[in-house]
Amino acid sequence: MLAMMSSIYITQEVVEISSLAAMGAEPDWRAIAISKLHQHGLTVVNPIDWALTRETESEIGIEKRVRRALDLIDQCDAVLANLNKSNYGTAMEIFYAHRQGKTVTVVGQPPFSPWILQHSQARFEDMSRAIGFLIEEGMQPDVLNRALQFESHLQERSEQFPSGGEGDYQFFGGEMPILVFAPHATSYFREGDFKEADAYTGSLAASVNRTSLAHALVSSYCMAADPCCYTETPMIRTLAEVVKTGQIGLVVAVVGAAWHESHAFTIETYGTEGSTYATLLRERLSELDEVGTSRDSDDVRVLQRFITEQLSVPSIVLRVNRRFRMPKLQPEAFLALNAALSRFVRECGWEMLRSAS
Repeated sequence: MLAMMSSIYITQEVVEISSLAAMGAEPDWRAIAISKLHQHGLTVVNPIDWALTRETESEIGIEKRVRRALDLIDQCDAVLANLNKSNYGTAMEIFYAHRQGKTVTVVGQPPFSPWILQHSQARFEDMSRAIGFLIEEGMQPDVLNRALQFESHLQERSEQFPSGGEGDYQFFGGEMPILVFAPHATSYFREGDFKEADAYTGSLAASVNRTSLAHALVSSYCMAADPCCYTETPMIRTLAEVVKTGQIGLVVAVVGAAWHESHAFTIETYGTEGSTYATLLRERLSELDEVGTSRDSDDVRVLQRFITEQLSVPSIVLRVNRRFRMPKLQPEAFLALNAALSRFVRECGWEMLRSAS
């Protein structure tokens, strides 16, 4: 896992003061990066901002410009470098940042130079994916704090029914065409039997919503009827309404797995449409621990058939062992799972959006 970060230096070509007037505004990639990183609470250091404070290049001087750039890198935790219009200055900044122990992320066209491979931790062809990676890495301390706070909120109401007119679930909107569904984030009844909540599945769904911009639907009070077995519930009706808007191309239901199960994760699909997505999810999770496969389990069969057959979108049920749902005792495992799911959402989401355009 890379070092956590809160401030990022962004760089491309050397900025000439004489070109700023003709430019009129920041290049699009810089503006997009700044906007998205700011939205997630990360500080962005943009050398253009410093250049705009000077009237002429002669007032700055070459030595002072270089020293200022190095000072700005020293103040940051990471560097985002666009190599599509690279030059000597960008290369030197990458080299310096790496030597100073900074996390270096680059965007460019492979194959990358051995020098870039040696002096960067992450490399992407797509700027959006690079930005998503930085958001994911930078938000890790926040992910833990929010997960603990969110779970505490759920535990307070887990064995309570909602008051009149209040829903027993929470929906968090996103931008990616994927819905992360946590039907057992609170306790529930199945065939008259009371069932304990799957701890931290709701917090995980909410965290993935924030780090990947997936949609999320989480139970927030005791459920009178298990949403995995009964489709005529307010939570499932909301799921159907969201899917029918056309915003969703895949539903990933996250539930708990028993302690005695040998696999850390178990993936279950219904039909063949979700098999490609399940394969990619398996690849991401196998980097963390062993992944098993289950087919047509009784406790989720109704849910999967409803999503796949009635709503006409593929679905995946992901069962997570408790050892990856203990952020107090094993924070790194929880963060690693959040990162893997967020990466999966972004990869699938961008591909879906490209295919639809």
